[in-house]
Amino acid sequence: MKRPFLYIVLSFCLLLLPFGQTTANCNDSIRLSLLTCAPGEEIYSLFGHTAIRYENPSQGIDIVFNYGLFSFNTPNFILRFSLGETDYQLGATDYSYFAGEYAFFGRSVWQQTLNLTNKEKVELIRLLQENYHPKNRVYRYNFFYDNCATRPRDKIEESITEKVIYPAEPQDGSHSFRDIVHQYCKGHPWARFGIDLCIGSEADQPITQ
Repeated sequence: MKRPFLYIVLSFCLLLLPFGQTTANCNDSIRLSLLTCAPGEEIYSLFGHTAIRYENPSQGIDIVFNYGLFSFNTPNFILRFSLGETDYQLGATDYSYFAGEYAFFGRSVWQQTLNLTNKEKVELIRLLQENYHPKNRVYRYNFFYDNCATRPRDKIEESITEKVIYPAEPQDGSHSFRDIVHQYCKGHPWARFGIDLCIGSEADQPITQ
């Protein structure tokens, strides 16, 4: 869950300029990666963040597709965030700015390069491009099911030809969503209290595979 910077808006048009050429050049040097960011201290950053990095050295592109942009000017933002009634949007910004923000706040960023074929790379870029179109950019944030972590996952899955299999231990239903939320709210009792009040009974559903 990432705080937006105003300069991101200034770079949108410049960043989109070379994208159309990418689909015509299936270049092995293109790299797409999943970025996983450490949690912060603010309520919107307690759960960390996820984004997709797109590198194309031949065209001088190194940008991050980030589904975690929102406006602090939204009335009752914290309440709406906890209720899952906040509008988020997809942004694209230079990687150096993205990484610089996390370095400034002392938050780690891990990069995992995606093992994609050229065809899958092109498809993922196309999906991100399509999602970045102004009419598709904004979405209604959902605390559990539709957020800045699930959206990158969904786009990666859509781009892959075969089925994605997650090597995770089966969940036996002994933990709920609320249990997981509490893990991330340790040391933040007021945030935990506020979120508990807002997320409702849906959070008590058992987590299954």
